[in-house]
Amino acid sequence: MWFAGRLLDVLTGRQPLTCLAGRVRDEAYQRLWELHAAREDWRRQVRGRTPYVYRCRFFRTAGGALEVTAVVALDQDVFRALAFRLEPGDAESGPGYGRLRWRCTQVAAR
Repeated sequence: MWFAGRLLDVLTGRQPLTCLAGRVRDEAYQRLWELHAAREDWRRQVRGRTPYVYRCRFFRTAGGALEVTAVVALDQDVFRALAFRLEPGDAESGPGYGRLRWRCTQVAAR
């Protein structure tokens, strides 16, 4: 899943957090800042290797949101977990948004 890969890039320091601007709601964006600081060990684990999304699964809620879990590989035999919630855009999402544009409303990493 595209969004899981972008989260992994941000948490491993390969992309700046601002690359997700507009795709993450305010509360989740603040949580990403906290996770970025707290997951410094992820950046050390990578050691020049390219981290990747190993497995990604999602569950569609009754309201149409996606709750996603992903297993990511940081290094050989070093795996971590991501979880996030994507909600479809609405009229309040702003110009250029709509039902086809998803926004992250919650995120966690272990």
